[in-house]
Amino acid sequence: MFEFYNDTLCVESSWLIDRKIFNRNNYHYHASAGNINVIRRGCRSVKALIEFESIPDRIKSKIVQIAGDPYKKTKHIVFTDYLNTNLEAQKYFQNYVTNDDKALPEKNINEYTANASILTTIDVMMNNKLAKRRALGVAKTQVWQKMAKVVSELTFNQWPHSLPSNHRRLKQKYNQFKTEGFDSLVHGNFCNKNSEKINDNAKMWLVSRWADQVNKIANTMQLFAEYNKLAKDEGWKKLKSEQTIYNYLHQEDIKPLWYGHRFGEVTAKEKYTMHLKTKMPSQRDSLWYSDGTKLNYYYQDENGKMQTCQVYEVIDTYSEVLLGYHISKSEDYEAQYFAYKMAAKTSGHRPYQIGFDGQGGHKKLQSGEFLTKLARLSIKTQPYNGKSKTIESIFGRFQQQFLKRDWFFTGQNITTKKQESKANMEFILANQRDLPSLDEIKATYAKRRKEWNEAPHHKTGEPRISMYLESKNAEAPELSMFDMVDLFWILRYKPVTYNASGLSFTEKGAKYEYLVYDEDRRADMNFHRKSIDKKFHIKFDPEDMTLIYLYEDTPLGLRFITAAETKVEVSRARQEITEFEEEFVRDIIQRNKDLRVDMRNATEDILEAHGGAAHQQGLRSPNIKGVESSRRQKSKLNKPKPVKKKELELAQFQKEVSNSDECDPYDMM
Repeated sequence: MFEFYNDTLCVESSWLIDRKIFNRNNYHYHASAGNINVIRRGCRSVKALIEFESIPDRIKSKIVQIAGDPYKKTKHIVFTDYLNTNLEAQKYFQNYVTNDDKALPEKNINEYTANASILTTIDVMMNNKLAKRRALGVAKTQVWQKMAKVVSELTFNQWPHSLPSNHRRLKQKYNQFKTEGFDSLVHGNFCNKNSEKINDNAKMWLVSRWADQVNKIANTMQLFAEYNKLAKDEGWKKLKSEQTIYNYLHQEDIKPLWYGHRFGEVTAKEKYTMHLKTKMPSQRDSLWYSDGTKLNYYYQDENGKMQTCQVYEVIDTYSEVLLGYHISKSEDYEAQYFAYKMAAKTSGHRPYQIGFDGQGGHKKLQSGEFLTKLARLSIKTQPYNGKSKTIESIFGRFQQQFLKRDWFFTGQNITTKKQESKANMEFILANQRDLPSLDEIKATYAKRRKEWNEAPHHKTGEPRISMYLESKNAEAPELSMFDMVDLFWILRYKPVTYNASGLSFTEKGAKYEYLVYDEDRRADMNFHRKSIDKKFHIKFDPEDMTLIYLYEDTPLGLRFITAAETKVEVSRARQEITEFEEEFVRDIIQRNKDLRVDMRNATEDILEAHGGAAHQQGLRSPNIKGVESSRRQKSKLNKPKPVKKKELELAQFQKEVSNSDECDPYDMM
């Protein structure tokens, strides 16, 4: 019923069905859904095998209750089943050159190779709980005693090692091997420090040449040739083997000097920096992660071309529920905004912490204080540190288990090595004309997200959405309607200058124009006159651009000024103009004339108060063109008569429109 297959504990599917732990339909459902890992398919006399650890805990407990602990029931594989000759060590000792330029004796090569092979196997056992349990089957405190006993009982003819039988000394030898590598196994009489033949200047030259990113060294053979060619001029001792250079460059304290330059700093970071061990949250809304990636579907655009697009996802790390998303051509702040908005609506709560990668349009979201208002903490994940981004692991499994089911799946990223994770491009290209549209892709993706959320979590076996909904987080407060309004208005990262046409700015390639209106829904001319050339900070809702809020920057922060609405657009052609548009334009033209008169009069009042008016100096002020046909001038003896305003007739308005050189009737204001 149980057996180890490819180093994995398995249980026969037929046994599970016979014992009614699964019925046949239930088994096929879980297998096809990926809830259980079928290691080997059944065929004729070959029985299907299921990975024991992939079976949900509640079912595993039934198996143990019926059959007992499978690890105790199954035959243990002994230490020697894991023991193989370390070919890398064998090559190292065969090429080893002693300080007197001699190779190691055959006996010592075999001895050191056996030592390295055994210690390497011990390392595998110590770092693999399953292997250690199967091969040793002892308590944690007795591992080294049992290990020393197993090593001492190895057949000497096959494994001519010289490792100590005392468990404490064996452990010391193992630790030394882990720290110093193969060199730790060479006896001191052979003077294994080959690098001592290279003087300090030559050592630094070797490192610099090996790390050179422009004039690169292809291999140690080239470096060996260059070294010996330069040796005579520099007074260095010529080397007889390139292995000497290899041994020096690969010493543990030398390797970090060139590793990043040769293989890339990010690769060196993964190898040499200390990695943290972290645990996932224990409740919902403790941590949301967000990230944008390629949506792994091909679709056919309106021109019949094969395309892909981007998706931005927000995920709850506790339950792995996909909370919100947005599909777009590229990752920008709007995609992020809509994904977070959907996540907030789905959750109904503020997350305690948000993790994001700082790419795309996050700067816009931060400038609008969106992320800091949504969560108590909004933390940018470390760049080039994939292990810290749980969302990448979650989305990878989502791709493998769900998106992969559709024939137009693009495959995972280009670095994937598994053939199963790649697209069948022959089939896709043969059926390119039948690729779905973008709208069909969006519908398919929504369906797969729902399936993922309703599927069992890989650790608890419970549906992800149930885990999420049944969890409570006292420090993730509920979102009210006011919170939603406050959160999802975005502060534009650049201020906008008010001019004669009102306010205008461009977002996502679309131009928006706004005016401030008074309580009677007429243009606010007082605000208009005072605001020309003034800069305003704008808040807006990307889903509804008909209304914006204007803010003024003060030393104490942004101060709300007023709201502005979409500027009314009127028809130029008389055939198309509506009654509302006609009335609106008539009102604007008249009020513009009033504004011109008011501005002129206000200025002349100031001039007269200080003796600077034209009539006080015996001259006349000109009329306002298009407003005043004549004007009684002031004199020192006469008081000014008020300007008589003439009502604008429709015929006059039509004439002015037809004579206008500009396209916009507002130009006559």
